[in-house]
Amino acid sequence: MKTNAKQLMMVVAAAALTACSSNTDLYDTNVINEGKQVSAKESYVENFAKKYPNVDLNQSWDFSTKQSDYRMGSNNKVRTRANDGGITAGNWYEVDNNTLAWMHDQLVEGQDNRSLGNPFYMTVPGNDFTIIPIYQGQAGAMWNLHVVVDGVDYLVWEKINKTSLGGSDENVQDETKTGTIQIKDLDNDEWHNLHGQWYDWGYGHWNSLYNTDGTDRWTPDWSEKNQVTAVRSTPYTFHDFPVGAEMYFYLDVTVSGSGEWDGKYHEINNVGAHESSLKGQMLALQNVPRPANIAEDNEVMIIGCEDADLKDSDWDCNDVVFLVYGKTVPKPIKIEEGDEIEEVKTVRYMIEDLGSTDDFDFNDIVVDVTEIRTISPTYTNGVVTKWNEKGKRQEAVIRHLGGTLPFVLKIGNKEYAAGGQDTFQTSPDLKLDDVTGWTGLNGVHNVSIEVEQKNNEGVFKVQFPKAGEAPMIIAVDPSQNWMPERQSVPESWFYLPEE
Repeated sequence: MKTNAKQLMMVVAAAALTACSSNTDLYDTNVINEGKQVSAKESYVENFAKKYPNVDLNQSWDFSTKQSDYRMGSNNKVRTRANDGGITAGNWYEVDNNTLAWMHDQLVEGQDNRSLGNPFYMTVPGNDFTIIPIYQGQAGAMWNLHVVVDGVDYLVWEKINKTSLGGSDENVQDETKTGTIQIKDLDNDEWHNLHGQWYDWGYGHWNSLYNTDGTDRWTPDWSEKNQVTAVRSTPYTFHDFPVGAEMYFYLDVTVSGSGEWDGKYHEINNVGAHESSLKGQMLALQNVPRPANIAEDNEVMIIGCEDADLKDSDWDCNDVVFLVYGKTVPKPIKIEEGDEIEEVKTVRYMIEDLGSTDDFDFNDIVVDVTEIRTISPTYTNGVVTKWNEKGKRQEAVIRHLGGTLPFVLKIGNKEYAAGGQDTFQTSPDLKLDDVTGWTGLNGVHNVSIEVEQKNNEGVFKVQFPKAGEAPMIIAVDPSQNWMPERQSVPESWFYLPEE
């Protein structure tokens, strides 16, 4: 026996959403119209097959990676300060070769260097400061650098590569498409773009630049040694951020580091991972010799990054290395035993409400469901050997409402009523607390809706689809944006069998 929806209604935001319980004629889940629901779903399946003839229905509709993000525990507070501060790209900075030599002596290639640092965060100094990418070690992955300042996430640096240039060899080799890193040719002192994929100018691997004398690194096909004398990079200056605000960096992995080494193939599916200083994926080297091209009254720091927290990680922390300088630099603050950070895993659900059976924008309801683990480190001989769980909770946020129909959303053991004409095409970012029993991280997506259809057609129930069913709900990463109204998601979102 289905429970009466009126007994389940919860007013989640009267100002932002239509509270279903305000209508005394609201639908009752006892009157789910099985006949019309079956007819509507059959029509939906038929139209889905016409729209996506190449899509194999026998697949999982869970496209989320469930990668971990990390944040300071204090980030639970509401942020009222938005868009404070900025990051400005500057002119080329030519990396001092002595800095590279010193860095290499500290961050030995292939050696576990974690004892040189600790999981850390920083605070914003009272002056501008600059960060510059100066080196890449033996790293197969690619990434973007982000900073979180006072709970607000900023993209600092995007590593230009073949993918970001549209996947075209022609684009990668086009010298007019300037990237953020360039290398100097030994023969003629010309600068060339370095996009970090394969070999030749425009493809060159950054790890050819260890001492920049052209003698220490072979090209990826092992045919010849790179003849490179210098590297220059785009500097990024931080300005006008709140002094004393907590901040930390992370790498957002955009290309997997899978490959062959040690005589076997290693599968590293860490795309979407956030490799954070909070979790010990970065270390801060202080007392760095000041490069000759930086003013004497500046402090200098180096941040070395490990781009994967996986079984095969070597922890040399030189997969990408950044130089930081300023009158004062952000001081690293160790996360001690007993200190707490949060590990956050989120799945975004994009839902069709069957209000129309030929609409595949999957934006009628967009909701992020999150599990937050509070964790604290244990150190052994100065290195973190364990992260201890101190607590766990779940929450959800309604990100977008692209439908006009009122609904009851069920997540785990909780139910919420929302929707209607008044909230059509709104993005309320409405937080739903006290979620319990959600099992999406285990691959069991207990998320569903019951929707009051128009013209007194009753109530339709939509559940997460099984393999073999046409999807009315899909699971994606929270970075996946929803589509504009009535614009269908591209078939590339789904699995397409090879011919």
